[in-house]
Amino acid sequence: MARVRNPLEPMSSAVTMIVTLIAVVTVLGVFGSMFVDGVSVLGIGDTTVCVTDTTMTEGSDAPSHMGVKAAPGASMGLDASPRYCTDAPSTVQGLLNTATQVPSFAFTVGALLLVLRLIRGAEGDGLYTAGTARRLRRVGWWLLAGSVLAAIAESVGEKALIHSLSRGGDVSALSGLISWDAPYMAILTGLGVLSFARIMRVGVAMREDLDGTV
Repeated sequence: MARVRNPLEPMSSAVTMIVTLIAVVTVLGVFGSMFVDGVSVLGIGDTTVCVTDTTMTEGSDAPSHMGVKAAPGASMGLDASPRYCTDAPSTVQGLLNTATQVPSFAFTVGALLLVLRLIRGAEGDGLYTAGTARRLRRVGWWLLAGSVLAAIAESVGEKALIHSLSRGGDVSALSGLISWDAPYMAILTGLGVLSFARIMRVGVAMREDLDGTV
């Protein structure tokens, strides 16, 4: 009898490899940032902190016309939007710099782990089961809610960092709650996964009813 191939391949192997690679790189990066100069991961170990204020654009509303300037110890470059940098970040600025990078990283890793758990569960229980539908629903909610929360958290951290590196502007951490960029693709994908999970639950219930009548 011919051996039935795993219907979840190559996704199963690909997700496993990606999760393993991310874990190895993250661990090496953290240890490297502690003992090797010039190595950083998620902002940890950065000797220079920079952030761009995308809420301001060049023109009549440019910072030079609004009295906005760099804080002591920081410099400001003016492109399409002002960019603030410092070569001597404080502890708070270092933490804020990390806060602008961690949410999207945590969201991506969380999504991969949930997908990996979904795959492992489907390989053990089967594709068309209530457990698989439940795990698929968790992936959908993570994509929908997690992407929004990550975008808001990054925006708040970014605006707080801009506030700490500038003077004379009206940017604050609270403004990040308003000016965050909506992750439309992740939201739409999450909604699609939730819909598919609901379809699976209905199909599983119908199959169980049919099995009970036979």
